[in-house]
Amino acid sequence: MCMVGDRLDTDILFGQNAGCKTLLVLSGVTSKSALQDPSNHIQPDIYTNQISDIFDLLNS
Repeated sequence: MCMVGDRLDTDILFGQNAGCKTLLVLSGVTSKSALQDPSNHIQPDIYTNQISDIFDLLNS
């Protein structure tokens, strides 16, 4: 199972706490600069620019 979301502090953290893989979509609330900020301690397993990129991830 993989938790997909656009917020580090809610969606991704929830997925991690539940023991799931996590996929952050950068087309929503969280920006790439926020993800890469040194003060950010929540890191998804995978991140992508838009939800449609999930098809490429599933096929790889």
